[in-house]
Amino acid sequence: MTSDNVWECKRTLQACSQLLAVCEELRRGDACEHFGSLVGLLAPLTCDPMPTSRQLAVTCLSSLLRIQAKVANGVIETGDMGSLCEGLHACSTVSQLQTSSKIARIVCRDFPLEHTVDFMMALKETFWRAKGMCVCAAGKWMITFLQMYGKDVCQDVPTILHILYSCTSCMQQSTFMPFLCQAVVILICCHEEVTIDNFSRLLGPTDSETWRRIREFCL
Repeated sequence: MTSDNVWECKRTLQACSQLLAVCEELRRGDACEHFGSLVGLLAPLTCDPMPTSRQLAVTCLSSLLRIQAKVANGVIETGDMGSLCEGLHACSTVSQLQTSSKIARIVCRDFPLEHTVDFMMALKETFWRAKGMCVCAAGKWMITFLQMYGKDVCQDVPTILHILYSCTSCMQQSTFMPFLCQAVVILICCHEEVTIDNFSRLLGPTDSETWRRIREFCL
């Protein structure tokens, strides 16, 4: 899913959508054991350069939500995912990103918080390897999640900060940086003491200038 080859990524998404459809039909709830990782990998692909891949990513996310609902014996509100898919076909990358953000709010509404770290680790792969709008989409999903659940992930703050820290030397730094700053601010607002304490632990003599500047700004 994180391949630089758009055709390889498309084939992987086709296989993923077929597998999830079978899991949904057979009521294979174990697919949700990897909910966080799958969402983290699929989310950026809602802004993939290929329209077909964007559509497949939403199809996979919809299947995941339905499987999760069956496991929980409840009803998960998926919103009008069909109409949102139309927004992903827009030529405007701004429209695509806005639509992706709307989908993020739907998917994150019933996000199982025990999958927080898996979700963030999967997004890290995009920050490291992807380009362009996929990086922006990953950032939007990360911020949406933290805005919704920042107050509830106290125990994961050290790990989340370490993941963000590891991204400061990635190739897409200029695109990723605004999202990194916003994520850190959210964490400080929700968990000031824990966040600042872990900032101090992460700072070392070989750290990038970027991380130093973010730390100084936040402190």
